[in-house]
Amino acid sequence: MAIGGTRLDNPSAVGDEGRPRGASLTVIAVVVVAVLAAAGYLVGKPLMFTSFALFVGFMSAGMALLSRDRLQSTVLGHLLFLPSAVVLSALVGASGLLGLATPGVAALAVGALAAMFGVAAGWNDAFDRSTVRTTLVESGLSYLLFVVWLVVLGVFVGLGLLGRGVVLSLTRGAGSVVSFFGLFGLLAIAAFCLYVAVRAFPAIELTPVHRRDAARARYRRLKSTLLRLTAVAGIAVVVGFLGLVTGTIQPLLSVPFVGGPIVVLTRLTAIPLASVATLALIMAVLAWVTRRATAGFENLSTRTVGAAVAAVCYSVALLASIPTFLRLGYIGVAFFYLVPVLPLLVYLGLVGVVIGFATGMLPGRAASPAVVAAGLVAMGLGGAMYGFPSLFVFAAVTGALVTWDVGTFGLSVTAELGHIPETRRLELYHGVVAVGIGLVAVAGLTVIDLARRSVGSGIGSPTTMGLAVLGVVLVAVGLRG
Repeated sequence: MAIGGTRLDNPSAVGDEGRPRGASLTVIAVVVVAVLAAAGYLVGKPLMFTSFALFVGFMSAGMALLSRDRLQSTVLGHLLFLPSAVVLSALVGASGLLGLATPGVAALAVGALAAMFGVAAGWNDAFDRSTVRTTLVESGLSYLLFVVWLVVLGVFVGLGLLGRGVVLSLTRGAGSVVSFFGLFGLLAIAAFCLYVAVRAFPAIELTPVHRRDAARARYRRLKSTLLRLTAVAGIAVVVGFLGLVTGTIQPLLSVPFVGGPIVVLTRLTAIPLASVATLALIMAVLAWVTRRATAGFENLSTRTVGAAVAAVCYSVALLASIPTFLRLGYIGVAFFYLVPVLPLLVYLGLVGVVIGFATGMLPGRAASPAVVAAGLVAMGLGGAMYGFPSLFVFAAVTGALVTWDVGTFGLSVTAELGHIPETRRLELYHGVVAVGIGLVAVAGLTVIDLARRSVGSGIGSPTTMGLAVLGVVLVAVGLRG
């Protein structure tokens, strides 16, 4: 009697209080699915409130994987958590806007998301103070690096477009002064990029041991030559600027046998020099990345590299989606600029959760069952505001009490016995009793509501009934402690 799937935590010893036992979580999951299915049936779309369950599961799995120390797990956790959290935050934001017109539907949607997340986080043990704090720090770092990647990419794209325009203008035949600055400027840039590439490329390490001394000497001479060439070309550019200020360079380059060869040489070498500079820079970046990727990482650097890799993946995905956004017109463009901002809502929510743990608003041991119960209570209130039958309101709120009771019981068994002993029969017995008591309570409340309707009492609309049941829940939670 357990839901299949790989566990993302490692339950073992006595005192492991992070997650209830599997049988208790199965009972909680069945109750949540029943309430979600009933809500979908009442609105005419049975799968309406479970359509985003995949994203909820991805987000919970990502939070669990971000606590791992291996690079593959960390990168996968980043790629699962943030995109799913962005989708869900957009859904919550849309529900907030929808709540201005129909607050009942908004409460139902947010409650369904909270209940599904509580179940998923309970299975993955991904909703405690340390896990949430780790998720906030690591995902925040990946988002920061994502923004940095976008800025760097924007700068490089801008420089590339500018350089392309300059090179094309030089190849078409610019004036002698422009050709002079273009020739020596491109020469300085190409020589410096080659110098950087030579320094970054591990040529000495790839050379046989008995030839490394000669290779070091050759590479010292090559780097010295490239530095001298960069300096000479740079000095020529500086002298050209001084001549431009003093007005002496224009008459000098107006001489046919001086300016003419410079213009021709610039037209012939502009594209090759620009290509050499670009390829050298790419080779230097690839050599640096290869060195870092094969050097091995400690715990902290592994998580940092994982965040950097995830940031690159986010950037590539965002750039690849540009054509799709453009086809959507103004809405697509607006959404393209909105996507990088949505993670801030996610991190704001994580900060709120961390504060909730720190202040005791969220129970440290029973956070997942508490979230499930809160989600079901929200669905009960949303159903009352939307006009669902009182039976649904009673069932949702009673389901919240049942999940809270079963979840805390499973946590108690876990704390006392651990996950290893076989206590499934005890858990199932407690779960069946709790569900049975809940069904009896729902039946009793339904009979009372039908009696009220039969005598034509005007007291007790669905909204007031929902608020009354919420009051009972608060009293029950207070009595339970």
